[in-house]
Parts: sequence; C-alpha cells; structure tokens
Amino acid sequence: MYRRLLTIHVLALLLFVAPANSIAQSLRSDLDKVSTAVETYVQKLKPDWHHETALPPTPPGGQPSSDVAIHFWKSEKCAVAELIIDGVNTGKHPVSCLIKLAIDQSASPSAARERIANFVRDEPSATVILVGDKGYVWRGGDIVFIKGKFTFWLSGGLHLRVGDFTNNAAFMEALAKQIADAAPAT
Repeated sequence: MYRRLLTIHVLALLLFVAPANSIAQSLRSDLDKVSTAVETYVQKLKPDWHHETALPPTPPGGQPSSDVAIHFWKSEKCAVAELIIDGVNTGKHPVSCLIKLAIDQSASPSAARERIANFVRDEPSATVILVGDKGYVWRGGDIVFIKGKFTFWLSGGLHLRVGDFTNNAAFMEALAKQIADAAPAT
C-alpha cells in the first residue's frame, strides 16, 4: 500500500512539475508579427548567424510576458577587421559577435515615445541616431529605437581584440537600421 501511494504521489508531482518547466510564451499577435518578420529578415540577411529566442525574466510561478520578445544571434564571422599589431597591418581577420534584441510592445505609439523619452532622460550618454521613428545610442554601441508602438533594445556587438581596426558602434547602428527596415508598420 505504501509503495502504491508513493508511486501515485511521484506521478502527480511529475504531472504538475513538467508543465512548469516547459512554459511557452504566447506573444500578442502584433508583436508576434514584428518578431517573426525581424527574425526572418536577419536569417535571410545573415544565414550563417545562429539564432535563439529566450523567455523574458519571469517571477517564479508567473507567465512570460506577452509584450516582450527576446532574440539572440551569434556568429564566428559577423564582420572582417584589419588587425594591426605594433603598427603592422597583419591583414583582415573575421570578428565574432553576440547580439541581443529585445522587442517590447506598448499600448500605442505615444506610449512608446513616452517610454523612450523617460529612458533618455535617465541615460545622460544617450545620443540621437537616425533609426526607426526615433533612436538613440548609448554606452558606445547599445541602441534603442521605436517604430510605431514597438521599442527595440539592441545590445552586444562585435568581440573585438586589441589591435582590431573596426567600429562596433557603426556595426550596431547599421544592424539597427536593417532591423527597423524589416519591422512592418503596425
């Protein structure tokens, strides 16, 4: 009897714990459309980049937000940089990268504009760039921009070595412009 009761408890525990570990994220339809369009565009543009999605941070027992989509891309050859060591140009070498893109959906375009304005007010290093409806770069290469009711947070970048001669900020800004072009107007 004890063994049967123990087996029932273990099975019940497995039935309740297994779904908790496999929580799927359900995105709002507009966000899903934008997220999928960006993912598809980057895959066509950079087919050798490895893509993964991640769930947003969620409190224990909570459901992942339907207002946030998170993407990661990585590659061993995101760019080519001239490598200069002791003043000697050793030629062009591949540069790896890791890119994180978080897309969040606001209730309206005006709410997205208000959100980015609040961010800029609190981030003194934010500098205006021409991307999306309104965009900023801060900390030398992190980018935030809005397009309609969506805010795009782009971070990471090239893994530069000492002596690499290339510009991470320019790389990230060009990528942000490509992502903005890929995102459909909603």
